[in-house]
Amino acid sequence: MITLDASKLQEVEQRLGEYRKKAPVVLYRAINRAADNLKSNAAKEVRNSYIIKASEVKSTFSISRATSKRIAASVTSRGNALGLEKFKVSPKQPRPERPPKSLKVQVRKDTGIKGLLSAFVASVQGNRVFERDASHSRRQKRNDGQWTELPIKRLFGPPIPIMLENKGVRSALEEEAKKVFEKRLDHEIKRVLEGN
Repeated sequence: MITLDASKLQEVEQRLGEYRKKAPVVLYRAINRAADNLKSNAAKEVRNSYIIKASEVKSTFSISRATSKRIAASVTSRGNALGLEKFKVSPKQPRPERPPKSLKVQVRKDTGIKGLLSAFVASVQGNRVFERDASHSRRQKRNDGQWTELPIKRLFGPPIPIMLENKGVRSALEEEAKKVFEKRLDHEIKRVLEGN
């Protein structure tokens, strides 16, 4: 998200004067600090728009760090669609003895809570949200003697990378990363000029 060209390298070399050979080190340190900030800031920005835990956002990131030989860093988020239970769901626990009229779900903060009539929470490798497929529904007896309607399908919300592509989230992250980079660049240049 942060791009550097030869003009920035030349600018840093000019600012360093007699220490111009340290320009690549100054640049890669500033870039890496901006990349670290981008990762931690992403969780905050995503959570401004979506109801999701910060740990869910951070777990999707990997950073390819800059070095003095390769003055570029990349911050990548990879992940699949998240189960709907990762967002705001009520009730959170299975309630087969007194099922709710509808499952209440909210994914984004700017939209209200939505009721899903055919959705329910079941304990399958943890509590997960499912929906009955009414168009192909058939009753089937379970091992415990109870009847159930099948088939069912798991419900999902958007993946973290899609949330990051939200225009407001992405522009805020890029703007903050640029500020951190410029601030850190000034700090690193000052360190070299002061002999630290």
